[in-house]
Amino acid sequence: MVVGAGIAGLCAARMLHDAGKEVLVVARELGEASRVPDALLNPVRGKRGAVAPEAEEALGALWDFYPRFVPVHRGVLRPVPEADREAWKARLEGRRIPHRWLPEGLYLENAGWLQTAPLLQRLAEGLDILWAEVVRLEGASVYLASGGRVSARRLVFAGGASGAHLVGLGGRFTPGSVLQTQEHFQQARSYGVYVAGRSLGGSYLPHQNTCSPHQTQPHEAEWLLSGAERLLGYRPAYTSSWAGVRYRLDGCYLREIPGGYALTGFGSAAYFYAPLYAGRLLRLVG
Repeated sequence: MVVGAGIAGLCAARMLHDAGKEVLVVARELGEASRVPDALLNPVRGKRGAVAPEAEEALGALWDFYPRFVPVHRGVLRPVPEADREAWKARLEGRRIPHRWLPEGLYLENAGWLQTAPLLQRLAEGLDILWAEVVRLEGASVYLASGGRVSARRLVFAGGASGAHLVGLGGRFTPGSVLQTQEHFQQARSYGVYVAGRSLGGSYLPHQNTCSPHQTQPHEAEWLLSGAERLLGYRPAYTSSWAGVRYRLDGCYLREIPGGYALTGFGSAAYFYAPLYAGRLLRLVG
């Protein structure tokens, strides 16, 4: 039984299902915290150019998996200032991450982006899904808000921020927003903020110790638009916004819990790491 139908839960359920396992997904809704409009698949993060842990393995896993379900748009341009490029080059030295330095900055050849809604829908196709809210875990059993109970031989908790209290693993909760733009950005660009598809993202508010609902605030929209102006040279028009809370466990994404495993805590890197860790879960389950 997989609890949660975000990108981590659906990757795990799909891999387990395709390997011949009997899988039940229990979730309140499709996508949950993973419904950000477009997901950036970026191995070199932030304005310091930190290379993501296990970046090579994660890139290999996501390119092996996602294109089976939806188009993945290849390439991310990072317009790094000239003064910072030597430091970025040093961090990339010896890493197996295909890249080129262009006059505009660093071009990451096998980074990319994808639309999340079609991916989530395709991953869910053919899976046995029980749409219900889980209020308690007890070993490999879940108790539902409706009063029911469902048990399995093994449980995989893949809930995000809203379900983190069920497993009590600690972690941080980071509210953030994405603006949905009128313009479509086929070429993903990222420095401070990012544009990809119809998304302008990169807003992260201070971490919290508990999860509470978030709505996009005017100062967030202004911050994103100011960042876009530095990135693009203009402010793109936007039509709506997405707001959510990301759950982060600082690299401990797959761990044993009573009754099975927890596959959670990826924060904003969930689409980047989910195929890698879902594959590791499959090997653990055997």
